[in-house]
Amino acid sequence: MSSSAEADNRVEFLCIVPDKPGMNARRIEVRPTHIQNLTPLIESKALVAGGAMFVDAHPAPGETPQFRGSAVIIQATSSKEALEILSKDVYVESGVWDLDNAQIIPYKSAVRLGM
Repeated sequence: MSSSAEADNRVEFLCIVPDKPGMNARRIEVRPTHIQNLTPLIESKALVAGGAMFVDAHPAPGETPQFRGSAVIIQATSSKEALEILSKDVYVESGVWDLDNAQIIPYKSAVRLGM
């Protein structure tokens, strides 16, 4: 985002990003860096919400999660910009996310609740 005028023109995109097969251990390995790198996106309000999608069910306490991918809500001026934001994530750089099969869907949140 280069200016506050551009920030005012942002709209929401629901981004569903699958993990590549066999990347569960790698995802867990790079997750701390992924989480740390979210701070600037949160502060700029580019990242509205996001989290992991699991294969079949939520993991039980102490169980290693089996990830399917991520679902993210991004504010951007275009789907191209949303894709660009995703492309800079460590999950892409480390080969976890399958960005070629990501869905970037124009979206408008009607309700948001904090956790």
